[in-house]
Amino acid sequence: MRKNVPLLIGICGCSVFMILAIAGPYLPGIDAKLTMRSYYPDFFSYPPFPPSQDFLLGTDREGRDVLSFLVIGTRNTLATVLGMSLSVFILAMILAVSAAHSKSINLILQAWNYLFSRVPVIFMVMFFSLLPLIVFSSQRILWMMGLIILFEVGKVAELMKKSIQHVQASTYYEAATVLGTGIKGMFTRYYWPLCSPQWLSYFFTHLGNMLFLIGQLGVFGIFLSQSLSQMENGAYMITNTAIEWPLYISNVLVDIDGAPWIPITAAVFIGTAMFSFFALSEGIRRKSRLEHQGWIERKGSLLNRFLSKFPKSKSA
Repeated sequence: MRKNVPLLIGICGCSVFMILAIAGPYLPGIDAKLTMRSYYPDFFSYPPFPPSQDFLLGTDREGRDVLSFLVIGTRNTLATVLGMSLSVFILAMILAVSAAHSKSINLILQAWNYLFSRVPVIFMVMFFSLLPLIVFSSQRILWMMGLIILFEVGKVAELMKKSIQHVQASTYYEAATVLGTGIKGMFTRYYWPLCSPQWLSYFFTHLGNMLFLIGQLGVFGIFLSQSLSQMENGAYMITNTAIEWPLYISNVLVDIDGAPWIPITAAVFIGTAMFSFFALSEGIRRKSRLEHQGWIERKGSLLNRFLSKFPKSKSA
């Protein structure tokens, strides 16, 4: 059997980011306090400082070590995308199973997709994120995550529903229906065992998509958690309050000339994490396909052994 290279790459990449998320603040050379420096090493040197022996990836405009910020921000960033994707898939699973057994819920799902799948998610999120109800809310992060989940759950549920309908078209499903198996039994005995590899593969793809989405929002200066602060002239300024990777690409047009290491390193972290998720997704898909092919080959081999026991009829 051929080696599943994408699966190996995905596992290694995701393992590295999991280590950074769990043990990042305790790693050597990481400034867990994210110390801000107005100057370094003398009074005439102002941040941002370029990469050097003291700062391997340089500092940002507030004098914080970029490497420390990205490592510590791994936990918040991955927790955000993981929380949204898990919520989407749990709700989508419930909605897909219900739609596969109920015509009325299926109509609701179709209307849901028709309403929210016509416009890219990023534009929908950008539009609603600027509403005063959300801008001035103290629970902005819950509003933002809820909006993204609302826009995403419909298309994920539709994908799950199609895989469930594929199972329902099989002969053994009809036999289970005749025996009176309920929805719970169908899910535990048929839907989940047969569809889980496909769902798990798409889950990691969705993780990469969610990471890409919050990165896009960061380019436009829109964050899931942010606060309003009043300046001396009386105007309000929106500032991000979370330590996450997209913060470093929010000022990319300015930083790319004066301090290119800031957006480039953040983009590398985001791109590498996305690549790891997509590779793991492809690896799971290949593993499932190879196992299915192996199952068919084993069944064919057993059939051939069984038939070989019978003598072949001689032609007249």
